[in-house]
Amino acid sequence: MGTLDRYITGHANRAIFVVIAVLLSLITLFALFEEMDESQVTYGLWEAGVYVLQTLPRRFDEILVYGLFLGYLIALGSLAESNELTICRVSGMSAQRLCQALAPSMILWLALSVIVAEFIAPASERTAEVGKLQAQYGDDALGLMGGLWLRDQQLYMRLNAIDEEGQIWGIEQLWLDDDKQLQTTISAASGRYSESEKNWLLQDVTRTQLINGSATQQTLTEWEWDNPITPELLASQAFLEPNKMSMAALYRQIAFARSQSLGVSEYELAFWNRVLKPLTFLGLTLFALAVVIGPLREVGMGLRLTFGIFAGLGFKYLQDLFAPAAIVFNIPALIAILIPIAVYWFAAIALIRKNA
Repeated sequence: MGTLDRYITGHANRAIFVVIAVLLSLITLFALFEEMDESQVTYGLWEAGVYVLQTLPRRFDEILVYGLFLGYLIALGSLAESNELTICRVSGMSAQRLCQALAPSMILWLALSVIVAEFIAPASERTAEVGKLQAQYGDDALGLMGGLWLRDQQLYMRLNAIDEEGQIWGIEQLWLDDDKQLQTTISAASGRYSESEKNWLLQDVTRTQLINGSATQQTLTEWEWDNPITPELLASQAFLEPNKMSMAALYRQIAFARSQSLGVSEYELAFWNRVLKPLTFLGLTLFALAVVIGPLREVGMGLRLTFGIFAGLGFKYLQDLFAPAAIVFNIPALIAILIPIAVYWFAAIALIRKNA
């Protein structure tokens, strides 16, 4: 890395860090106010504060791409105001070479985003959601909220509770026959997944079979339930929305949902959003560079910030527009995620070529 590259990288990293710190502070404050609106007496300032702190990694990852874009606008804009960017261009530094100089900082923040999104945020998010539910409703939080319902072909099941170790409680299973008629009901006090056997062992089981209008009841100490769903899948479905899961968890959820002929659109949208994250980062980096060397070359910092905020909001609104459209109009999730990225890529390339 040359001297000029190190200078631009350092300048960009400082601007991005400041922008992310400011945005994260504001979002954290607003999130705390929002959590304080919860009506439960047992969920006070301390519990809300713990929840907000535990969800900080996810919030950090969500704003990172916008912080990157605004940071580049500020960094490049300050270079333009001091005529340093003009000197670089006059000395023969092309837009492609400037983009290359921004690459180290972009890769650094992209790598940080991947680490947080895949390894830190999902675990802290699940811990936060479990803690919030327990603070609001006690240990029987899931049951008081109606439980977690699952479908597996001819099985419909409800769980009243699940812990982070994968143990489940309050299991109610309804088994249907080929004619969609209730055939067997199973109630179990608890259950634990066996990693070695790849099945569930239910304890204190009451099994009722309905045959020709009569019911036969059987009480069992233990009963093996063969099913591909793992504790991680159950915990993710119970406590995490698709956009809060890791890529590996999303892949498992998609595979399981497809095996059960269930809808996968929301999971696919979140999955492809993660897969295409490098294109998103690079597209907004190019767009920031394009507008600074183009239409915003000679304007003040205030106007650049205003433009950056609206451009970032525009990208988010495009994502929010095409995501539900993918579900309603059956658009492939990959296409729905690619469209907003492509819009900013094409705009950036057009501006760069015009001002090359």
